[in-house]
Amino acid sequence: MATMVLSTAGSVVGNAIGGPIGGMIGATIGSQVGGAIDNAIFGTPTRYVEGRRLNDLSVQVSTYGAFIPSIYGTMRVAGNVIWSRPIKETSTVSTQSSGGKGGGGSGVQTQATSYSYSVTLAIALCTGAIESITRAWADAQLLDLSQGTYRIYRGTEDQLPDPIIEAFEGVGTTPAYRGLAYVVIEDFPLADYGNRIPNFTFEVKRPAKMPDYGTQSTEEMITAMTIIPGSGEFVYDTVVQTKIGGQSLGMGFAQSKYSTSINKHTSRSGGNVLLALDQLKETCPNVEWVSVIVTWFGTHLDAGACTLMPCVEYSSGAITQPDAWHCAGYNRSTARPMTIVDGVPRYGGTPSDTSVVRLIDELKARGYKVMLYPMFFMDVEGKPWRGRVTGSATNVANFFTKAQGYNAFITHYATLGQGKVDAFVIGSELIGLTSMSASAGVYPAVNALVNLAASVRGIMGSSTKITYAADWSEYHHTTGGWYNLDPLWASSNIDMIGIDAYFPLTDAPQTTMGYDVQQVIDGWNSGEGYDYYYADSARTTQLPLAAPYAWKNLAWFWNNTHVNPNGVTTAWIPQSKKIWFTEYGFPSVDGATNQPNVFYDPASVESFFPRKSLGLVDIRAQRMGITGTQARWLGSAMVERMFLWTWDARPFPYYPDLRNVWADGGVWAYGHWVTGKFGMSGLGAIVRELCLKAGLSDAQIDVSRLNQRVDGYMMASAGSARSFIEELMACYFFDVVERGSQLVFVPRGSSSNITIAEMDLVVDGNDARSGMLQKTRQQEVELPQRVEVAFIERIRNFLTSSQHAVRHASRSNHTVSIALPVVLSATEARIIAQRHMHIYWAGRTHYRFMLGMRYAMLEPNDVIEVQEAGMAHQMRIKNIRYDAGKIEVEAISEAVTLYRDAPRSTVDEVRLTHAVPPPIQLAVRFLDLPALPSDTAEERPLRIAIAPLNEGWRGAVVYRDSMMQEYVRLAETDRAAVIGRAVSVLGDWTGGNRMDRMNSIDLRLIGAHSFVNVTELALMNGANALLVGEEIIQFQHVEVLGAGHVRLSNLLRGRQGTEHQQGEHLIGEWCVLLDAALLSIPMPASLVGLSRAYKTVPYGQTLGQMGAESFTYHAKALRPYSVVHPRMTINEAQDIIVTWVRRDRLDGAWRDGSDVALSEASERYEVDVYVGGNYRRTLQSTQPTITYTASMRATDGGVIGVSIECVIYQYSAAVGRGYPSSVSLL
Repeated sequence: MATMVLSTAGSVVGNAIGGPIGGMIGATIGSQVGGAIDNAIFGTPTRYVEGRRLNDLSVQVSTYGAFIPSIYGTMRVAGNVIWSRPIKETSTVSTQSSGGKGGGGSGVQTQATSYSYSVTLAIALCTGAIESITRAWADAQLLDLSQGTYRIYRGTEDQLPDPIIEAFEGVGTTPAYRGLAYVVIEDFPLADYGNRIPNFTFEVKRPAKMPDYGTQSTEEMITAMTIIPGSGEFVYDTVVQTKIGGQSLGMGFAQSKYSTSINKHTSRSGGNVLLALDQLKETCPNVEWVSVIVTWFGTHLDAGACTLMPCVEYSSGAITQPDAWHCAGYNRSTARPMTIVDGVPRYGGTPSDTSVVRLIDELKARGYKVMLYPMFFMDVEGKPWRGRVTGSATNVANFFTKAQGYNAFITHYATLGQGKVDAFVIGSELIGLTSMSASAGVYPAVNALVNLAASVRGIMGSSTKITYAADWSEYHHTTGGWYNLDPLWASSNIDMIGIDAYFPLTDAPQTTMGYDVQQVIDGWNSGEGYDYYYADSARTTQLPLAAPYAWKNLAWFWNNTHVNPNGVTTAWIPQSKKIWFTEYGFPSVDGATNQPNVFYDPASVESFFPRKSLGLVDIRAQRMGITGTQARWLGSAMVERMFLWTWDARPFPYYPDLRNVWADGGVWAYGHWVTGKFGMSGLGAIVRELCLKAGLSDAQIDVSRLNQRVDGYMMASAGSARSFIEELMACYFFDVVERGSQLVFVPRGSSSNITIAEMDLVVDGNDARSGMLQKTRQQEVELPQRVEVAFIERIRNFLTSSQHAVRHASRSNHTVSIALPVVLSATEARIIAQRHMHIYWAGRTHYRFMLGMRYAMLEPNDVIEVQEAGMAHQMRIKNIRYDAGKIEVEAISEAVTLYRDAPRSTVDEVRLTHAVPPPIQLAVRFLDLPALPSDTAEERPLRIAIAPLNEGWRGAVVYRDSMMQEYVRLAETDRAAVIGRAVSVLGDWTGGNRMDRMNSIDLRLIGAHSFVNVTELALMNGANALLVGEEIIQFQHVEVLGAGHVRLSNLLRGRQGTEHQQGEHLIGEWCVLLDAALLSIPMPASLVGLSRAYKTVPYGQTLGQMGAESFTYHAKALRPYSVVHPRMTINEAQDIIVTWVRRDRLDGAWRDGSDVALSEASERYEVDVYVGGNYRRTLQSTQPTITYTASMRATDGGVIGVSIECVIYQYSAAVGRGYPSSVSLL
């Protein structure tokens, strides 16, 4: 008897993982592996597939003896705390001193103690060696792993004990936890989490791999890779760049919007590209060459009208820091702005030259050889391919040589890469130009490329390899049979033949099971372009193709001389130069190998699916194309290097998930990207590992046909190999068949390969009805009306989700729930539910029949078609029994189209993947202000305005250097101040305390702040006070000019004694709203006039991460105001009498019947006398008057006709002179 054998798997594979081997493969059993679903139909009793509960996969525990999960692919796990120190309490003592009244007497010292808490712990993640940790969360907050101290142990068998654990537990007694991946987190601050240990979770990657060809996986076969996108102003920069919205001010810039990170959205320090390169090394460890794509942009499909320039995403309204964009002498204001479509640029801008150089340097530092590959995209309607650029042959020379032409584009990058890169591409896929002929056999664009290659050689020298990347339909010959590129291939300045090798390798609809590697290998030496070509656009007429014109016959092209239609042999010397595939690759859709050069992009007129494709996402089809291509040219003496298209500088999963950052994320699923598609676990590799752990040997299992890719799978609790395999079967739809001494794992979906006529059914002598096809049909009420699938959804940050399928026309009310600890998209899970529903209902019919021995080749799991009464019954064989020259077959109805691959994702799915929030950046203004009405006479407050420059503000703490090698905590706030810059000059005002209705001032405010209009009464009562430069004003009216852009008018000027600053304003000066958001820190007298370092630390960051800012405090709050109404008169004795009116810095209100209050310890004045502009003496007074006697005047040379000026200061015992006021007399 032959059968599908889950019971055999139950005997052998059914042992607990790591348990003893049991059972014999040849044991007789009567059930089948497919029974996970089929037993629900035929088993007794009915069995519903539930699987493990998913609600415990992300909850962190600390339990002795807890099960450590096993991970395959990428999964978010919480793990188990395996070691921890007690929560650490840190106390911070801040001391503030204030003197007695008037600065004398005994001082008062205030000490404040604050406490902070942190924890150091180790968390076990999973068994086995992991590849990487992509992201980490504390509760729901993404962590930046570049901030703080995290040590990751990957679970290798040679890892050493952690030093911090060893320091506490002792050398020699600390385990290394080999074979266990874990993370050590040191001194993690707990303030943001209610001073408790948060729930740490980690996105862990641990791929299970099997050889795809020979002994290597596809990833291991790759030795050269292209890096895109080629467009994006700082997409290649290794340094983090920030975009700041606002207004240029000539020599400065006024920020009016929160800054945003341009090229950092990950938990790794540095630009995104650094993580992408880490992922490339982890995923494709044998890559030796990297091709860097850089782009300029064309403006027209007519070569005569087309110009090429670098483009920027915007020309004004924002700047970038720390580096400004530049390319080939262009800056942001002189480069051409990219066309805006639906509010976003058609493409990203040209990469800044500095960023390209940094990427090249980074690649070289990592040991890669670099090929620099400039190409241009078309910034025209429909985003057509550059190969469409054409025109008259007379325009070709101008296209190359004009100021904004092709030669300037290429020579710029040759100069940029000189001495840095190992290979250089002078052009790509210019078939519309290279095929233009001026006369028979004369191709001006080819001649221009030959000359350009010579120019590039002169720049780059002999150490750099140079090539042209010809389109696969271009490299060989024109439609007229001319080998038009041979002058270029023969040029001494071209080192290899470059081909973007998107040749069609298959020419038929893809079956449900997909193509295999051998079909792809054979496609390089057969089929369209090799044996035949299509003579009509409908592709219905095939005509034989002679070898000299077979454009896929690379060997003939390389090994032979070429003769043009005029009988002249070209300059090409056979085998003189190697062939490089400057690009090759496949879209990840079904039928990918039918037409590898096309791609799906709704925004482009070039958007197509491959011929005979259903437009379904199929990563396996892409992988088969890559594997077959690598296998075909493995060890070739002709094809020396193959650059796979493509790897993205934007790391997975941030790209494609961050659609608000990158607009092209919606086409990633269909495109040629291998980022995020390579490095996944293979289903066969997972099943194989489970079987091996259960005690089976490789000889006893065959998983070669399980080629599906698994995003992520977790075994989070103890179980048998059988239970784990059943979970995978319920998700990926495969069966296990016993063949000889092997368990063969077979995917569902094989097409029917045998049709059995009704006449071939054999009569059983014991049953008169046995010649008929016996059918047993399950009752409808026993079948499910609803199938629910619970799964883990990566794009929702690995939250548990659910999808379902419902059969509406049913009398059943049963629900089947299937829990899959597998990472899926919502679309995939919904299709799984639908497949299960169809399997229940389509498989409700059970067949039994007899056949003759001519069908002895049939095996369980074969899909066959049986004819009966003019109807065809498609079925899958479950069991076969041999008896007396007859074959008894049991089967169930089958629909193989159920198992066709479907889209892995859809563009409208909700994505909860977020960029890792960048560290908060702050605008901090230390304000030494005049006394405000709320101040006391002796107060010396340092006011600090703190505003966030980017989103994520939660508050900040201010520290001051104690001069004892430590910083003391001063104050903290969770209120953001309103800070901006003046973008117009506030004019001078000489109208005193009257309202200034003549002047106004325009401000750019940082962030989303706005001002409000107030009544005149509110204004007089102190509302809307604003520091502009060094002058304090108040404003009544606000006009909103734009986001963060306001105009203030109806002003009160020179408030709080700052009238001396009214004529000192500049464009770009800082402005701060004087409200309750300002911190007010009492300053001790000992610090007046001394410089001290301060650090302002946002919540969630540490002192060590922040730079210090020095500030000298002069206690302007204690400085007396200037006096007013100064007068000089001469008495009869020729003495000069100087009088004035005192003002008070705190309480200067005019009260009837009493003098203005005095805030100083005593009333005292100093008056400097200048005669003829020269200082002569200082007079002192305790009254608001002094006498400059005639004798003093004579001594000082104050004769008639010589000017005399008196400069008056009120004096403070604490800080000395106040602000001056002067009066003159001729």
